[in-house]
Amino acid sequence: MTTHNEYIKLEKRNEVGIITLITPDGLNILDSKILRVLGECLNNLEKDEEIRVLIITGIKNFSAGANIKEMKEFSPEEAKAFSKFGNEVFNKVENFEKPVIAAINGYAFGGGCELALASDIRIAGERAKFGQPEVNLGLIPGFGATQRLTRLVGIGKAKEMILAGNIIDAKEALAIGLINKSVKDEELMEKALEIAEVIARRGPFAVKKAKRLINENREIKEGPDMERQSFGECFATVDHIEGMNAFLEKRKPVFKGI
Repeated sequence: MTTHNEYIKLEKRNEVGIITLITPDGLNILDSKILRVLGECLNNLEKDEEIRVLIITGIKNFSAGANIKEMKEFSPEEAKAFSKFGNEVFNKVENFEKPVIAAINGYAFGGGCELALASDIRIAGERAKFGQPEVNLGLIPGFGATQRLTRLVGIGKAKEMILAGNIIDAKEALAIGLINKSVKDEELMEKALEIAEVIARRGPFAVKKAKRLINENREIKEGPDMERQSFGECFATVDHIEGMNAFLEKRKPVFKGI
């Protein structure tokens, strides 16, 4: 069974559900509309008893991040609300009672990287690129990276990625533990489906319980609230305006620390 709208294609292959982000430009920018559709899709799949494992992927790219044009006009309070909404959707991914596999092709930047971080298992094509480049816009990650990335790769590597805003390739992502496996691009979905089908054959009650216990053992508490607050505060700065203008004008930003 396959269904789709202008943002997402949903397929069911036996006991495996596949969400594919399909925006026309292939960048799968995470604006408010696509986040809302993704959240609704997750709610519906949660109730589908036939689905035991979920794969999230994208056409051409996994996701190049949030919509800079949309965020450019945010007030601090609107930025906090957007961060809260994005976190709510990604929390649905993390707390989805069935395992979620991110099949990452192309760009996984900003919110796209954070969507991968919220998944349980991350498989990447060899040409995948990862990054939390928000500091280049005078911002910080707003969808959970300051919490999830730190838990996944350790404080040192998380600080390096977030504070420098650098982009890393699949080879480095594998070396630091950001992803579970790196495969040839043309083998990405085959490998993701292979892992999904193995998990789908295991006891579903046991798999759900195991995932919940692992998540509860490393539950995020105050961190996301503090991240949302700080994300909103970034929108009260001059630097965030300069960063976003520079991005849209395809030039290097000149930050002044105000």
